[in-house]
Order: sequence, then structure tokens, then C-alpha cells
Amino acid sequence: MLHLPLAIGMEFSPWFSTVYAVLVLLFGLRAALLGRVSQVIYAVAYIAAAEVLWRMTRAYVPWEYSKYAMAAIIFVALVVELSRRGEAHRLRSGWPLLLLVTLIPASVMAVMYYNIAEARDMISFNLSGYVALIALSLYLWNRPVNRDTTVKTLLALIAPIVGVTFLAIYYTITDLDSLIFLGAANWVTSGNYGPNQVSNTMGLGALAGIILFVMTPRATGARVFILILSFAMLAQGLLTFSRGGIYSFVLALAAFSFHVANTPRARRRLLALFVLFGGVLIIFVYPFLDNFTGGSLTERFSDLDTTGRLGAATTDMQVFSENPILGVGVGRSIEFHDTIRGISLAAHTEYTRLLAEHGLFGLLAIIVMILMLVQRYEANRPGVGRGLTAALAVWAMSIMAHSALRLATIPLAMALALVYWRLQASTGSGAAESATVSTNADSSSTG
Repeated sequence: MLHLPLAIGMEFSPWFSTVYAVLVLLFGLRAALLGRVSQVIYAVAYIAAAEVLWRMTRAYVPWEYSKYAMAAIIFVALVVELSRRGEAHRLRSGWPLLLLVTLIPASVMAVMYYNIAEARDMISFNLSGYVALIALSLYLWNRPVNRDTTVKTLLALIAPIVGVTFLAIYYTITDLDSLIFLGAANWVTSGNYGPNQVSNTMGLGALAGIILFVMTPRATGARVFILILSFAMLAQGLLTFSRGGIYSFVLALAAFSFHVANTPRARRRLLALFVLFGGVLIIFVYPFLDNFTGGSLTERFSDLDTTGRLGAATTDMQVFSENPILGVGVGRSIEFHDTIRGISLAAHTEYTRLLAEHGLFGLLAIIVMILMLVQRYEANRPGVGRGLTAALAVWAMSIMAHSALRLATIPLAMALALVYWRLQASTGSGAAESATVSTNADSSSTG
């Protein structure tokens, strides 16, 4: 709840937002220096989710601040682990390094084609997400994470999204006189910021809330509160008229539900959730929102127009067919969109961008990411563990299909899908929990 006044303070003072962004980074670096594994995970989850909040409140930090902040924290954490374990330290997995190798040729081509400043901007814009993904994957691969840490990580993820949702609701209410719903994404209901990023973020927040509802035992008040927040995020996500975030939420929730259906206790909670959540949404919330928008909500979500994404993806495939080995270099797909389609549109489908700009190395990158997720999915226990991995993987991979790799939450979700979920009930204190996670992590086998 503190994120409601916090978000208002950040909205009215970019300097306050900036200081806050720096303080969160310092917290993460401190946790990394002290070797506190759980706090490192909380910090990177919070930083990833706060990216849109910092952007929409105009914090004076680099555009890709969250991605580089996560990478910096993880780098320090890895160095600390190495110094403590010395020669006994072994690489958790070589997959992330292979992913790094696949990105090098197109990056070199960008440096050769653009001047240094332009190449730096192109590489940062398109590949900073991979920098975060590689760092997070090296740290989280096969790392044991227990139930207490999982719950707190989901809370750390939801907290800044509460701020994003509150600002979106605030501007929706205060700008009612000028609010017009057309057949396109709406900036006002998105808090005067990009509807695509806001919708994706709130969809992830609602997903995390529902997972928390299923996982949190004997805490009726907390579960009801989290459920109300999930309702708010999903309802406001619908009002942004940006469909991708809602579709990815539905797909990820379906993946999670499928995997927990055979777990009796989780199944009962999930059934109760669907009856309550689905009933309220279908009978009350959606009709109210559709009436509020004058019927535009139904019209928008029944529209199959891809708003230029299909054309851009088709162009990417054409570029790939003409440059199949090395591609055209990082960032250059925009030029071909302009030349072939007459629209200077940045790629929104990450998979076709990888093919167009990286060629066969881009195809290898896609295969590596899929194999990483499949391997860790199979290594996790059936039930909620696999359900978490599947939900996070489906959310991240589906977002990349319509929003590229713009958000820091995408590499975070994909990296969290790589952990070893140990979700048996924990009775220890928070301090004991942190120690348990650290001990388990240090003694875990390499991937």
C-alpha cells in the first residue's frame, strides 16, 4: 500500500523517482556484497517490475537502467560467490554463455556499419535484455528457491506494479472529461505512458497475484487483498486497450493451471479462484468496463488487426531469406521496415528480429533459449514447481512474440523459470530462510 503515495511522489517529482531508483540499486548491491541470495533475488525482481514505474515518472536514469542494474547486482553476487568458494566454484551452466556467443557476430556488424555512438545505442536498445538474461541465468540456473523466498519474490514483483496500476487509475479518473475510447491503445488509461508496456506489466502483476493466491496458506486476509489487487491490475490492463498483455496473462495462467490441476490443495484453491474471479469478472467487471467504454472494449478485443506487427515480421523474414548467415546487423531491421513497408517501425516480434538481424546465429539463440527452459522444466518436480516454470516461460516467450524484449521483466521471468523450486512448507524464520537458500544454493549441483 505504501506504493500508492510513493507513486504519486514519484510522478510529481522526477528527482524523487531518480533517488528512489538509485536507493533500490544500492540495496541490491549491498545484498550481493553480503552474499544474501534471497535479498538479491528480491532486489532484481523489484527492479525489473519497477522499470515501467521509473520510466512513466520520468526518473533521470538511462532508459535501460533496470536491465543494467540487474546485471550489475548479479555480477557482484557472482564475484562474491567465486571469492568465497575459490577453486571449488563451478559454472552452473554453459547455456547462457552460448547464448552470449550467438549475439556477437551481429553486434560486430553493427559497429562496422554505424558510428560508435549509433552502434552503442542500437546494441543497448536491442541487446540489453539479453545482457540481463545471461547474467540472471548464470546466477539462478538450478539454484534452490524455497516457498518463503518464492512468496516474497512474487510480492517484490507485485509491489511496484501496484504503483503503475495506481497511476493509471489516477489519470483515468482525473482525465474523464478528455477520455475518448477508439479502436487503439489508450494513453490516458495507461497513466500517460506507453499502453503496451503498461498492459504487459499489469498482466504480469495479475499473474503473480493469482499464483500467490494459490500458494499462500492460512492467510485469508492477505489472499483476499492480493486477489483485489489482481482484479485491479487486470481491469486496468483491459482499459489500456493494449491486447498483448492480457493475452499473455491468459496463456501463462492456463499453463500454470494445467500443471497444478493434479495437486489437490492447489487445485481446490484454483477452482475457488476461477469460480470467484471468473464469476465477478464476467458478470460484473467486464460488462461495467464495456459500458464505461461505450462498447469499444469488446470491439477492440474482437479486432484481429496486428497494428503493423505482422507486416514487420513478414519483412524480417524476407530480410532473413536474403541474409541467412549473419543477418544484417543489430538494429538494422528498422531500415528495412522503412524501405520495404514504408513504415519506420521497430521490431515487435523478437523471434523474427533475431532472424533478420542475426541470421542463423539468431536461430541458434532462439533454440538455446528454448532448450534452457525445457531442460529446467523437466528438472523441476511435477505440480506447482513445474507450473511456476511453465507460467513464467510462457509469459516471457509470448510477450517476446508481440513486444520484443523491451521490458526488464522478460529476462527476469525467463531466468526465474530456470531455478529449482523447492516449495515444500517452510517453518523457519525469515533469517533462517535466507540461510537455507544460501546453503542449498552453495551445495547444489551444476546444471
